[in-house]
Amino acid sequence: MRRRATAAISAVLAVTALAAPAVGAAQDDSGTKFWNIDVNHNRDYTVGVEAALKRTFTVGATVTDPSGVRSVSYELRNVDAGAKVQGLMAGSGHCVRLNDTTSFCKALVTADPSVNLRSNALAGVWVITPVAVDGDGNVTRGNGAYLARIKRNTYMSQTIATPQQVQKGKNLTVKAQMTVASWENRKNVPLIGHQVVLQYRKGTSGPFVTLKKINTDRNGWVSATVKATADGTYRYNFAGTSLTVATVGSADFVDVK
Repeated sequence: MRRRATAAISAVLAVTALAAPAVGAAQDDSGTKFWNIDVNHNRDYTVGVEAALKRTFTVGATVTDPSGVRSVSYELRNVDAGAKVQGLMAGSGHCVRLNDTTSFCKALVTADPSVNLRSNALAGVWVITPVAVDGDGNVTRGNGAYLARIKRNTYMSQTIATPQQVQKGKNLTVKAQMTVASWENRKNVPLIGHQVVLQYRKGTSGPFVTLKKINTDRNGWVSATVKATADGTYRYNFAGTSLTVATVGSADFVDVK
């Protein structure tokens, strides 16, 4: 069940109100255009957030209007299946004029588990609405498919391969533990029932190859048994999900006799 952080949403609405155009400003949805939306300088618009720390990230866009661009702000919303707002973030942009009609406007937005990310259910897609005031004071709210992916950070422990020295053809056991940021609990908790892959690299250089796919147990641990073939390095790799950030564990070297 989603937790409704009413106080947090009210606080963000207050910030949004400060960043928004003045009440009564004329609406003009034809002249202003938004393009090249950028979130966190990340190609897939992903922002990873820890369990109890604020994460400030950038949202930017190139904005053009025949009368020029006076200011731009950004509103980020998380909505449920019924389009009801569950979470809000906002930031007022700083604009750099590129020419008479075009500016690049970037804002700082803060994701905070104590304010606007109190529920783990808020992980996922947040819709971005840019709001621009043009040179004549008209207001345009962007209605394009702009989005940010706000995800919970994940962590992989040091990979442990035993024994460290093993005869060729004998079995090795390779273990690691995965945890994930819990915004609700304000701490990292075991990542349960998620698939990770065990990877191996012969020697100390070159690409890793996948050996096995394993699901984490109720304590976040993964364990696999493999046969030793040659000196090499083992590690676990988690590809991430739509709600969690990908991560790769530190590798462990094994000496094969």
